[in-house]
Parts: sequence; C-alpha cells; structure tokens
Amino acid sequence: MSVLGAVYAAATRADLAGARGYTAEELRRALGHRGCAVEQLWAPGAAAALAGDPRGPLQVELDRSPGLLDAAARVVAVARRGRDAAERSAAFFGTLPRKVVAAAVLCRDDAGRVLVVYDTFKQAWTLPGGVVDADEDPRSGAVREAEEEAGVRVAAGSVLGVFASSWPDRIVFVYAARPLSDPAAAAPRHAHEIAAVEWVHLDEALARLAPHVAEQVRACLTDPGGTLVQRGPA
Repeated sequence: MSVLGAVYAAATRADLAGARGYTAEELRRALGHRGCAVEQLWAPGAAAALAGDPRGPLQVELDRSPGLLDAAARVVAVARRGRDAAERSAAFFGTLPRKVVAAAVLCRDDAGRVLVVYDTFKQAWTLPGGVVDADEDPRSGAVREAEEEAGVRVAAGSVLGVFASSWPDRIVFVYAARPLSDPAAAAPRHAHEIAAVEWVHLDEALARLAPHVAEQVRACLTDPGGTLVQRGPA
C-alpha cells in the first residue's frame, strides 16, 4: 500500500489540497486494524531529499530507516493479511497501545488506621501495591502485593478508585481491604524494596504519603469507585 505522507498532507497543489496524509505509525495501525501484519515500511526518496537532491537515486536501506519514514512524499507498506481469525487478531492487538496495570490496597484495620509502606526505590511512603503480573487479575495482584510488601494477608473488596497517568502510561486500581492476619505482625518481606511498614491514622497517612498517592486516597474516600486522571507521577 502506498499513501501520502503526513508532512505532504497540507500541500498547496490543488490536486492534493485536503488529502489525507499518514505518518508511518498511523499507516501501520490502519493496516493492523484490518488484520494485516506490516512486514516492511519504506519512504521512497527520503534520503535523497534530505541530501538536497530530490531527484537523486533511491537509497532503499536508508529510506527504510525509522528516522526517515516520515520524510518523504509517500509512505509505502508491505503487509500480509492474516490467514485466519487468530492471525488477524494478533495483527490487530499488536497495534494497540500498551499500558502498565498496577493495583494497590487501601487497607484499614478495626481502628480505622491505614496500612502504609516506605518504598526505598521511590524514597516515599505509599500504599502497598505494584504491577499486576501476567495472567493475574488486578484484585489478586493487590492482595499479593500487600502480603509481599507489608507481610499482611488482606481481603480485598470493591474498587475504590481507578487512576490514570500519562507517564508512565499506567492504570492503577485501588481496592478497599481489611487485614486477615494480625496487624501487629506487619513487617517488610523484602527489605531491599520496603524499609518500613506502619499502621497510621488517616490524617497522618495523608501527611506522609507521596502527594499523588495522598490524592488517590482522598479521591477513594470522597468519590468511591470514581476515575481520576493524574498529571503527576504514579
């Protein structure tokens, strides 16, 4: 398939005015959405144009370089449509954005105290939680992380909040939880990751927690089950 490059979409020539232009990545996604796996992308003449000789010879290998794919009048794709539904689905899902999924617990004991941990990598207090493993659901991941980080077995209930951040591109699920094991026995399981585990009252927790985590806790309590886009780190 050959399409007009994005940088030429705003051409002033009458026959190109208003024409749809594609970046190389947009073309890859468009084909993937139709079940086609892209085997090769090419921007014919890009290298010659950048060298100041638009009519010069094609330099095929250079024209296939990722940095030059959007520097030519046209983008050419060689793609193969999947032979069956499984192959077409694989091509489609291969074009979708990748998001990190994480899960945490807002665990409170009978006295209303909040379980918090000190993360040595982040150098901040946070809620027990982490990245959800492959083939693991978020609730199970939150329960696992609470035991791994804080040494506390918990029962996780409803989702109190869903939090999205753009860097890293991440979704965090925060679950309501209560301890199943003795709160007094809480202790770091991995000292190289977690330096301290404590149960603290809500006001103290909000004062200690990293600002974006404190924002999550407030949102969980004021708008349970809501979704919040966070601009800071997550």
